[in-house]
Amino acid sequence: MPPIQRRRQQAVEEDEDEESQHYIQNDENDGSDADDRMAGVERDESSQLIKKLVRYALSCEYSRTPIRRDGIKEKVLGPNGREFKKVFAGAQKQLRATFGMEMVELPTKDRNLLTADQKRKAAKTQTQKEPTSNSYMLVSTLPEAYRSPAILSPSKVQSADGEASYVALYTLIITVIALSDGELSDPRFRRHLARLNAAENMPSLNPNDENAPSEKTELVLQRMIRQGYLVKVVGTKNQGDEDSITWHIGPRGKMEVTNESIAGVIRTVYGGSSDELEKKLQVSLKVKDRKPANAAAQVEEEEEEEQEQEQASPSRGRRRSNRAATEEEDDE
Repeated sequence: MPPIQRRRQQAVEEDEDEESQHYIQNDENDGSDADDRMAGVERDESSQLIKKLVRYALSCEYSRTPIRRDGIKEKVLGPNGREFKKVFAGAQKQLRATFGMEMVELPTKDRNLLTADQKRKAAKTQTQKEPTSNSYMLVSTLPEAYRSPAILSPSKVQSADGEASYVALYTLIITVIALSDGELSDPRFRRHLARLNAAENMPSLNPNDENAPSEKTELVLQRMIRQGYLVKVVGTKNQGDEDSITWHIGPRGKMEVTNESIAGVIRTVYGGSSDELEKKLQVSLKVKDRKPANAAAQVEEEEEEEQEQEQASPSRGRRRSNRAATEEEDDE
């Protein structure tokens, strides 16, 4: 082959090699760009699911409805059911950072409160794992210093006064049931309501409404049962006997009205704290030891007396030092 044709052929081969390398690089760049775009789409999708779960949790808490796992899969995740853990963790992080709240799992229903049919079903489906409720509610993560009524005022669902009255009612009812070993018969329960002047009517969610300032007690109790504050158990007896009704604390009531809250209600009713009252609270509610208010007042009075004595002591100290100096001179 002549040298001119050989050089032309080498040049064509080099051009083909450069073009093939260029195509390979473009394919690699296109592949990496596609991967980046897919990763970006997945991040955006996860971010949208997290925001959607946060909105769903806030809406459930607004109506005091449990945040159920099935509801999260159906209304939030949809076909992305396998992303539950990732989306749930992201929503928890956003709730803590933005709203000062987090989702906590509600306790399971007490086995003693189950009917015979429910107990049989639970025994059939029982596994080695601990049973879970798969339901959640929002609780505050703020420090204790920021949980005072001046900061966390009643929400304005319909009116702040109605919300405050409703919270006070179910808190007091839960306190009475807790102090009765967690169970209260219906006759005793009705007697307590009569003492509260709430046997027939209770304040409505908007007591400032002139047309409906109050509601029937049964309607308010049904709302407390529906929202998980109370549990009404009807026990059937032999034929001809009346059914026995008992009242218990519901799962939301256990989480929202803790033993510390119950102890605070009792201290308020008794007008303060005392050594005897604190001992009874520790036995019945297992709450932390708290210094009585009168003891704290005594400490403050003692400190004030010591300060007064210290203020009056300099002149006395100077007199004593002068006397000691004169006595030493006389000895010499």
